[in-house]
Amino acid sequence: MQDIEGLIPDPHANFGGSPIYNTSAVESRNANLLPSKPYVPVGTSHIDDSNHQMGLGFGLPDELDTWDTDVFSFNNVVPAQFLDTDISLCDLFQQFPPQDHPASQEDFRPTTDLVGLPSPQEVRSLTPAEIPNPQNPPLPPRFPSANDQLDNSNLDAESDTVEYPWILSAAAYKQISEKVAQSKSILPDFKLPSKFTLIRYLEGYFCGFHDHLPFLHPVTFDPQNIELELFLALTACGALYRFEHAQGYQMYDAARCLVDRSFSIRRRRTMRRMTVGSPVSVDTRGNLYSPSRTSGAPQSAESCSNYDEPHSQTCLQRVQTLIILMAMSAWGEQPLVQDSLAMGSQLAVLVREIGISQPDNTTDMTLSWTTWVRHQQRRRTLLVAYILFNLHSIAYNVPPLILNQEVALCLPSCEAEWKVRSQAGWERYRQGYSYHYREHAFTVTLDRLLQGRSVSDHGAISAFSNYVLIHGLVQKINLEHQTATCLPHDGSSMRPQLLKLMETALRSWQSSWEATYESTLDPCSPKGPLGFNATALLRLAYIRLNANLGPCRDLTSGNPARVQQIFTSTDTVCLSRSPSLDRAVLQCIHALSIPVRVGIPYLARTQTLHWSIQHSICSLECAFLLTRWMQEIAKAVSAGGMTALRGDEQKLLAMITSLIQETHLQETLEYREDLPTRINRLAASTARLWAEISSATHVFNIVHRIGASLSTVADILESQLPPPCIST
Repeated sequence: MQDIEGLIPDPHANFGGSPIYNTSAVESRNANLLPSKPYVPVGTSHIDDSNHQMGLGFGLPDELDTWDTDVFSFNNVVPAQFLDTDISLCDLFQQFPPQDHPASQEDFRPTTDLVGLPSPQEVRSLTPAEIPNPQNPPLPPRFPSANDQLDNSNLDAESDTVEYPWILSAAAYKQISEKVAQSKSILPDFKLPSKFTLIRYLEGYFCGFHDHLPFLHPVTFDPQNIELELFLALTACGALYRFEHAQGYQMYDAARCLVDRSFSIRRRRTMRRMTVGSPVSVDTRGNLYSPSRTSGAPQSAESCSNYDEPHSQTCLQRVQTLIILMAMSAWGEQPLVQDSLAMGSQLAVLVREIGISQPDNTTDMTLSWTTWVRHQQRRRTLLVAYILFNLHSIAYNVPPLILNQEVALCLPSCEAEWKVRSQAGWERYRQGYSYHYREHAFTVTLDRLLQGRSVSDHGAISAFSNYVLIHGLVQKINLEHQTATCLPHDGSSMRPQLLKLMETALRSWQSSWEATYESTLDPCSPKGPLGFNATALLRLAYIRLNANLGPCRDLTSGNPARVQQIFTSTDTVCLSRSPSLDRAVLQCIHALSIPVRVGIPYLARTQTLHWSIQHSICSLECAFLLTRWMQEIAKAVSAGGMTALRGDEQKLLAMITSLIQETHLQETLEYREDLPTRINRLAASTARLWAEISSATHVFNIVHRIGASLSTVADILESQLPPPCIST
């Protein structure tokens, strides 16, 4: 395949020799991916229709036997070359056969011998004079991971006191108690929990919620020097992660009352300005001017709107408070969802005032650590607000309150730098990696993805940056679907040119993900869960790109009557069988293969603290698309037999069968039934497996609602099947 005008059909084409790229890992993973025979053109899969075998009942050819369907061959994400719709999946599996043994986690650790670049362990032993000259390095360095952090053996003494941000001293507890007492008129019935209870809740926040949206700086976090509303929001969220929901919602309500008071004060100030003094007029230069002002100087519209010092730490902490409260209410009990959506408009106002649309590029190497931390914390907070608006849009089918083009910020730093624990360590860190510091503007980087170009050519992209960028792509896909419904052609699918553009953008994004050292599918990794969370959104992007699921998002309600109405409606979703839809189905199968490989009962009981909420939302849409697709396939087989299916569709069916074979539902594969019934039973089984994943205890109630919805879907599908006839 030829590289044309910056397009990257091969995700490894531009990264093979760069230390940003996990060279040894990719070589190990792809050791057997070289074609052993000349490339076979599209449409000439080696499928011998005359050589069918019954196997598990699908009448599949030998090479599609369900014991050799490669369903567990993707140890990481689905490789980008498998997402090229110009090549059939059957040909790809033949040209790129799987490894005999799944790669272990060790295989995905990159080499530390990086083209002359000292490893972080070597950096700590070098003096500044010994560090290689950063001028004109041969290749851009990789982003280090949190594993690479400099040790604190020679760091400032005060760094030892900030290792645990949830520690609360007696003096700090007293000061917080005084703040609560001062707010007694607003919180008449609120009683502050004990010091050790608050410590437990803060620990719950930082060990549970924080890593999924890391906008606070744990090293410099001081609980007694933040606004009371933010402190209560943090402890409220942490209480949920300690499964003390009643106490958590009490503190949620207290924090919400304080936020309401601040907006009430803001509103009264606005009304006072509007009702006292002379009317405000606008001069010819667009400046606001009031004759009653003693200064006589015109005031810009921006400064007038920013009377509440939105750039101050107080306003930033109010934004952080709203982020936490919105997340709690959006994913918590159903009655609180409306509260979350209402807070969204307040948050959108604040992030615009603080400056989400203002460039914040800074490459000043003379910055102090504390200044850099404040700058990064502001950037991360605003980007997390943007992310939360997108998650609202994904889960509840509402317009995102901040659009891509409004975000003028640069992408965030890597987690290793963010977690350095002192001025001395940070300075040493930047000396060791100074020549990789290049800011990446969000909109510019997103445009490069949409052009199919690499985003890592001029410096590494952090896992957090990849996470923000995939949100940008999902938002664009959603908005394009909304536009498509207003066009005269079939609104259920996207225009072919746009479909190709977005598929290319997603493959370019995946190239960046694969090249990022912090990317991992282990949510417990020291590198953090952001790389893992981003893969859920990648699957979601492929689903949304190829199927306008529309009302299925109401399945988050968990209401059985509503679920049945949606799922049994023939107008809910119309699928167009195509190679592009095959890729979306492949993503769904891979998503299910991860819990099957780990063990669904185990995952259902252990995902609470490590799997982000977007995995549950993605599971819902994966299950809906996969079951709908199998229903369409069953209709096609009923009308024309297996020959009515393309080779890729037969391959996907075989992969699903292999998944079921590895679960407790394997006995359903032994029923003596015709092919359409077997395929419909596969659909019911996959829905049941998705439901079981969301069936156990979880921090947030939305997971239970999703599990209840999927259980209802499975019940509906099973009720439509005839009584099984077990083979003898």
